[in-house]
Amino acid sequence: MRLKKYKLACFMWLIFSAALSAQEKHIMDLNQMLEFARQNNYEIKEANLYKMQSQAKVKEVKGNGLPQIKSEVDYKHYIERPVTVLDGATLGRSGDILLPVGRIDNVDASVQFSQLLFSLKYINGVKTAKKVTEIRDLEVDKAEEEMIQLLLNEYYNLLAIYANLNIIESNMESLAQMKHKISSLVTNGVALKTDLDKITVNYANLQANKEQVLAAINVQSNNLKYIIGIEPNDELAIDTTGFHNLFKASLITENTQENLTFDNLTEVQMLNKSLDLYNLKVKTEQAEKYPNVALYGSFMYQGMRNEFNFFDTNEKWYPVQVVGFKASIPIFTGFSNNAKIKQAKYDYCVTQNKMQKALSGLQLQYSNALMQYNASVRNCQIQIDNIQLAKDVRHQEEMKYNEGMSTLTDLLISEKDLRTAEINYAQNFITMKQAEVDLLKSKGLLKDYLVSHP
Repeated sequence: MRLKKYKLACFMWLIFSAALSAQEKHIMDLNQMLEFARQNNYEIKEANLYKMQSQAKVKEVKGNGLPQIKSEVDYKHYIERPVTVLDGATLGRSGDILLPVGRIDNVDASVQFSQLLFSLKYINGVKTAKKVTEIRDLEVDKAEEEMIQLLLNEYYNLLAIYANLNIIESNMESLAQMKHKISSLVTNGVALKTDLDKITVNYANLQANKEQVLAAINVQSNNLKYIIGIEPNDELAIDTTGFHNLFKASLITENTQENLTFDNLTEVQMLNKSLDLYNLKVKTEQAEKYPNVALYGSFMYQGMRNEFNFFDTNEKWYPVQVVGFKASIPIFTGFSNNAKIKQAKYDYCVTQNKMQKALSGLQLQYSNALMQYNASVRNCQIQIDNIQLAKDVRHQEEMKYNEGMSTLTDLLISEKDLRTAEINYAQNFITMKQAEVDLLKSKGLLKDYLVSHP
């Protein structure tokens, strides 16, 4: 019986250990999340896979211009020997003469080689494959930039939620002190019980708000897990140590409009590479009109037997060897090549149109981000003054209430107004930081910013 209990305990421990090992806990700050995401983000992984695929494609295309060597063994067994027909009249006979030829069993063993000597299509094909690889490299950069932008925005959202949590907890602590103080006054008959009830109601409302904020933190943490590529069952704890310094130490200055060039943006670079790619595609299709020249050779031995005895070394094998040059010269392709050239030119024109559209959109994106950033900066400056004013009002209402010159309702309203002002500032400050991220992204400076602000 004891042995059964021991086995059961061991079995349960194994299950528990497996569950613990299956769920990994990650504790990360922003820099650690960025580094982890560079290796595990789904979009970056996909972009890197396409990059490796394009590199393999370059090797494939280049391989078509290298020497091609293959060997072949062809065995044939004739049920009946083939015949050749001779005109009997040429031999002074009437009717046709049928003569059996060859042998019943035949084997051809050969080694064949070829080497492309000239092909304009091959040259442009290699250039095209390399250009695709360059585009794939830029796609990896683009995926990383988009990941950084998304991660920073979601991270700032999380900081805003934590700021709200701090404000709520601070208010709860303030109300708890106020409740203790008024409870004594009620006991001594100096204050009304309804005042105590009002504080209790406000405290309960803050508790409910706190639960909502804690739930929002879990949701936001899950969003960050998805972005950086952590498994759904793993746990992510965000290290927000010192996050409040973000709100205190930042120097708020307006960013003014400036002359911009978008040549350094990944999107523009990709479109420029696409223009080069379609230009090469036009040349590749035009190269169909030029000849291809190749060297080839074949070295073959034939074995012909009346029975299957090809491993008999006394039997003779017959060599057949040939080398030559081959030039393939297109003359008329039914106008299909001209149609392909036109399609490639249309692709080039479409990409040119995409470039104009992208430049217009990037300018609009930058202008909107700049306006949002400047507006948020001005709002933050206004709300800093508003918070100080709300603190003064709250202090005055507390003094008036203590002196019996004001009601508790007025004090609680001033407390709520201060909390609202602090929450509004925190949210608007985060909006400003997100607009700053979008602004840096629109200028192509997001990665440089992270390097200079680790």
